[in-house]
Amino acid sequence: MSERFSPEQQQLLALAAVFEAAQLADDVAQRGDCDSQAFEALIAGIMELDAENFDRVYAQPGLLREGVSLLSRSLSKDSRGANLRPLNYGLALLHLAGKLRNNEDTVSILRNRLLALSGQQAHFDRFSDDAFCHRIAGIYLDTLGTFRFRIQVKGEPAHLQDDNKAARIRALFLAGVRAAFLWHQLGGRRWHLLFQRKRLLGVIESIDINNLR
Repeated sequence: MSERFSPEQQQLLALAAVFEAAQLADDVAQRGDCDSQAFEALIAGIMELDAENFDRVYAQPGLLREGVSLLSRSLSKDSRGANLRPLNYGLALLHLAGKLRNNEDTVSILRNRLLALSGQQAHFDRFSDDAFCHRIAGIYLDTLGTFRFRIQVKGEPAHLQDDNKAARIRALFLAGVRAAFLWHQLGGRRWHLLFQRKRLLGVIESIDINNLR
């Protein structure tokens, strides 16, 4: 149990991690790069396979500020002048995570592939290494990439056609699905986003985003 956040705050921060992944994926697609620390934190979360505690998966919630802000705007329906692509990616990741939860065979394959990669982590300097990102992207393609539902990414053609950048986007999508699984484990449900917006907005606004560490 987290000592820093209430159960509801943990739940909303896990959801914010989904939108953080969506925002970073959009950053890579649009300008070819993203916040390196936030990227590392999200990819590290993928490798925490058995953690059901928010702090175990995301030890530095301050790196989720963009996701918190994006989620807050979504819940308040404040889309004036907003970039809607990350919001759409975030909602698509929640849908994809739901598809995955209902497919036990794919969940088993995903888990086994990540366990195998976990045993090889010592060969990589950082989670942001191109080689590691390609391994994560390959796992995404072999599991979630086999579903009929696909996330259509919009961005600069030069970035989307770059193998390393494409691998980062897919790695971030897997990170978003991992965050969505944690959100579900903590009690989050998609119908909450439709019928409990006001309550959820109150919870997210109770988190002091400027003092997150």
